[in-house]
Amino acid sequence: MIRKALKGYLLCMGSRKVVLPIYTWPAMLCIILSSRGFPPLLELLKVVVAVTFVGYAVYFYNDVMDVMDDLKNRELGNPIPASRPFASGKVSKGMMALYILFSAIVGLSAAYLINPRVLTLMAIYIILGVLYSTDPVRLKKRFLMKQLVIASGNALAHLSGAYAAQGVNPAVVYLTTLDFLLVVGVNPVLDIRDMWGDRILGVKTVPVVFGPRVAVRLAISVLAASSAATLIGYSRLGFNLAMPLLFLVIAAALIYTFYPLMERWRDSIYLDRVVYRRALPLYLLLQVTVLIGIIPL
Repeated sequence: MIRKALKGYLLCMGSRKVVLPIYTWPAMLCIILSSRGFPPLLELLKVVVAVTFVGYAVYFYNDVMDVMDDLKNRELGNPIPASRPFASGKVSKGMMALYILFSAIVGLSAAYLINPRVLTLMAIYIILGVLYSTDPVRLKKRFLMKQLVIASGNALAHLSGAYAAQGVNPAVVYLTTLDFLLVVGVNPVLDIRDMWGDRILGVKTVPVVFGPRVAVRLAISVLAASSAATLIGYSRLGFNLAMPLLFLVIAAALIYTFYPLMERWRDSIYLDRVVYRRALPLYLLLQVTVLIGIIPL
């Protein structure tokens, strides 16, 4: 029984790998930035556990609440959401409830062991996750709220990392703001994959309201604007010259990666490959430029 439960939990974790780069990774970066490169190792471990398991609790809950929508999307030609363990029948609803509860308890317990501020931030993230997925509020279906909630959860992860150490400083503020804008601006590209189902189910995403090409243009515009802002303001934030130069190169590579979607947005398999295999590694490298920027040269 325990072995089966563990196997099912690992399957659910594997289906939600996005938690690690979108929430855990930024939290790690921010505790390093807050500590000016030398984070307390025990607090680093605690914040990784807190952010990761709270993230899994929120995403597992979303899997349960979205199961009918995921199955409908499969009927409309997008099999990816319905391939997750719960929607595909590999994990029962009762086990999902246990996984959600276990993840939330582990994550919040780790946050409690850090300090009350991090605990509060993680509790807010869980509340946002519930409001995102639960009727009648279900922020996911309200125009622009899907992107704003995901971006807010991302920002809470950043701040949790910072407050696990010495608090917020200009580098943390920069990375938190940058990632908030990138999530708001770039996340709609992934919504193209679910566009037909979202339209029928009443989910008002950017591709549904304005069209897929607008979503791609928005992502490219946000990357270009972030590059310009970084180039103009890097010195005032205390970054070295290497930081904006590396940032521009990686941002240009991301723009080059997204541009073909202007014509190939209908291919959901290609879109997933672009987002997860090409754009995501570049996005992680883009964040690393902030760490490089605090190194004295």
